[in-house]
Amino acid sequence: MPWPTLVDRLRRPEYTGRNRCLRCTVLNLGLVAAAGALAFQWRPTAALAVLCIGVLLVALRGYVVPGTPRFAPRLTAGLPVGFEGADDPLTPLEDVNSTADAADGDHAGVAVLEALADAGVLAEAGEELFLDEAFRERWTDRMATLRAADEAAFLDRVTAACPADLTGQIHGDRVLLAGDHDVRTSRAVATAETAAIETLAEWGVAGPVRRRAAAPLRTFLRTCPACGGRVRETTRQNCCGGPGSVYGTPEQPVLACEACATVVVELEILPAVTS
Repeated sequence: MPWPTLVDRLRRPEYTGRNRCLRCTVLNLGLVAAAGALAFQWRPTAALAVLCIGVLLVALRGYVVPGTPRFAPRLTAGLPVGFEGADDPLTPLEDVNSTADAADGDHAGVAVLEALADAGVLAEAGEELFLDEAFRERWTDRMATLRAADEAAFLDRVTAACPADLTGQIHGDRVLLAGDHDVRTSRAVATAETAAIETLAEWGVAGPVRRRAAAPLRTFLRTCPACGGRVRETTRQNCCGGPGSVYGTPEQPVLACEACATVVVELEILPAVTS
C-alpha cells in the first residue's frame, strides 16, 4: 500500500485540526508516554517505537485509545489545567455527516442566499444583507428556550436538527454528536444553529437549505446563544486572553459575547492591501 494512501486512511479530520479536542490529545499523549516508559524497561528501542507510533497516531487521528472522544472529557474534567476555550470548536452542525445532502450541491453558496431571500429571511440593501427582524426575534426566543432546557431536552432538539441518526452528550461547554461521523462542537454553536434550523423550518425553508444556512446565519447574531448577552466584533486576543493565551491565532477576528466572551463566529481574515 502506498505510504500517502496509508496516511490518508489513518487520518480522522473530525478529530484533528480545528475539530481537535485538547482534552483527548493531552490524555492520549500521557498514555503514550506511560506506555513508552514501560517499554523502556524492557528495551529502549521498543520505547522509541512506541513513542513515535503513538505521537503519529495522535497527530493524524486525534487519539490512540478507541472511544477517547466519549470518555476523555469526563476523565479530565477535574484537572487543574484550564482546557475550556483552548480548542474552541466552532464546527457547524452540518458537519455531523459530511456526506449528508451531498446531492444538494445546488443549495450551496449563492443558492442558499437566494433561498433565504425568497423566504423573507434575508433582505438586500445595496451591497449589504440584513436579517428580517421578525425572524431574528423568533430565533432569539428559540435560543433562550434552549438555554433554559434541561440536558435531555437540549440534546433531543439538537439531534433532531442534525442530518444524521446520532446520539448527543454534553461535557461542560462542549457537545459531542456521536454517529457514523462524530462531531464535537461548542454548546453555543449547537444552541444557535439548532434554533436557526427550527426557525427556518417555520419560515418554510427546505431541509437541505436549513442545514447549510445555519452556520452562515451565525454572522448575523446580536445575542449570545450561551448567556443572552450582547455580541460584538472583536479578536480572540481581546475577548479570550492576551498574547500569552492558548490561542494560536490571537488576532483572529471573531464575533464574541461582551458578557461571557463566548466566541460565536470566526470571521474571515481579509488579505492585506498593498500599494
